[in-house]
Amino acid sequence: MSPFEEKMVELGVSWASAFSLPRSVGSIFGLLFASPQPLGLDDLTEKLGISKGSVSMGLNFLHRMGAIHTVKTPGSRRTTYEPELSIRRLLDGVLQATVLPHLKDSTESLDDLEASLDLADPEERAILERRLKALRTWRRKAQTLAPLIAKLLGAAKR
Repeated sequence: MSPFEEKMVELGVSWASAFSLPRSVGSIFGLLFASPQPLGLDDLTEKLGISKGSVSMGLNFLHRMGAIHTVKTPGSRRTTYEPELSIRRLLDGVLQATVLPHLKDSTESLDDLEASLDLADPEERAILERRLKALRTWRRKAQTLAPLIAKLLGAAKR
């Protein structure tokens, strides 16, 4: 890899960790971002030194998020990829792929937490109930904000 590619891979890994994404996802995105030409699975595997399975899973995830696009080369059966350059589309993809599913899944978790309060020490229960109430408030506010943010990011696509 060139020095520019190495630095971009490091930056991609840093950004991925900020969103609690796997290191390999950040490496793949960073290398695609640094490459003037679209890269394929074998290119990424060779340059990054990670398994084809990890690269394939990372590419699938990045593609579902809208962070990368496939590029078809006429006369070739090989699939190559290039990065999405719009920050709005990237943020919308992260929101749709990571944040919104967690918000949906959290309702059941909060209900389970509430049910487990029956076993709590009576002296501590009031404190724990207030904290659970705070979590429900946070979740409700996040659910209110998430569609607004998605709509704002979606409006930017047009």
